[in-house]
Amino acid sequence: MSEHKVVLITGVSSGIGRTAALAFKASGCQVFGTVRDINSASPLSGIALTEMDVRDEHSVQQAIERVMAKAGRIDVLVNSAGVSLV
Repeated sequence: MSEHKVVLITGVSSGIGRTAALAFKASGCQVFGTVRDINSASPLSGIALTEMDVRDEHSVQQAIERVMAKAGRIDVLVNSAGVSLV
């Protein structure tokens, strides 16, 4: 097993999620970040982006399966995705 922690962070498009992703990457972790729309997401160097909408259970399941297929495990989960209502 790899010595690096595998971290999944929801909502890395901006704010706390993006900052957390960069901090975990800087500490040597393998980081996967979720975004609602992979086609319009800004890339983050060294962070694997995967599409996921936290409001859609099927989307969440697919994202988890993609991460598990690539990394084999998830050691840390940071739920920082948010939904705002105006």
